[in-house]
Amino acid sequence: MERTINLCPGIGASAHIIQHTELLFPSVYFEQPHLYLVQQGHKRVRWQQHEVVAHAGELLIIDGGQTVDIINGLSDEGVFSCQLLICDPLLFHVQQTPDETAPPAPFDAVLALRNLPCALMHSFETTSLALALKQRFPPIIIRHKMLEILLWLKQFNISFIHNEARNLTQRVRRCLATDPHNIWTAAKVAESLSMSEVVLRRKLSLENTALRNLMIDVRMSSALTLLQSTDWPISAISQHVGYESSSRFAERFRKRFGFAPTAIRGHQRIMEPGAIQPYRLSLMGVQE
Repeated sequence: MERTINLCPGIGASAHIIQHTELLFPSVYFEQPHLYLVQQGHKRVRWQQHEVVAHAGELLIIDGGQTVDIINGLSDEGVFSCQLLICDPLLFHVQQTPDETAPPAPFDAVLALRNLPCALMHSFETTSLALALKQRFPPIIIRHKMLEILLWLKQFNISFIHNEARNLTQRVRRCLATDPHNIWTAAKVAESLSMSEVVLRRKLSLENTALRNLMIDVRMSSALTLLQSTDWPISAISQHVGYESSSRFAERFRKRFGFAPTAIRGHQRIMEPGAIQPYRLSLMGVQE
């Protein structure tokens, strides 16, 4: 079956990530919590002088609103693979049991769960399957499967909170990510956020970023996800994120991450010098 991102609005998404080259992805921003069940290799996450590593059979959790550096390490067979689940924030409220009056406390930005119960792994796999075969499952069943994952995490005192965007940069990112193919002008973005173009530019400047940089970054982040999680041709991914020219897209991608798009799929195996230097402008700043 061809790999793709399986999305069910209001419930969540799943994907099967495969990578054949060990590469560093610097300053990757996560809008929503991501759950990675590592199957082959290991996943290393670094942020603010911290590091967490999850190996095969372990569950890595990255909370929403985080910017981290990621290295997907290969197995002895030369492959990294994992199953990804993303839960829609609309479901987060179910983690609070009826006898709880206070909202759940958030956990650390990143953590790894080891020695997983077999029942939790089975639940993760069946939830992923239900999302992948969503045409054959009633939406209510898929929803209950995703809720089961959240309730399992509750057993480990892990709860997610649906946080509003903390600053304008995050609000703009959310807006741009709704349609990375679109040519977003400052006027369009300002209108969607109910503010003037002048105010938009001024406030972004105060947050040390610019709309153009954010647009490029959102597009490259979307492309990275598609390269890892789908079997789409690179030309199709290029067009999906707003680039008619595949060579122009490849140039942008290389500038952002330090390697060509083909590297993720095993066509290039050497990390280029300088790729390990994370970008620090805004959330995932990209210079033109």
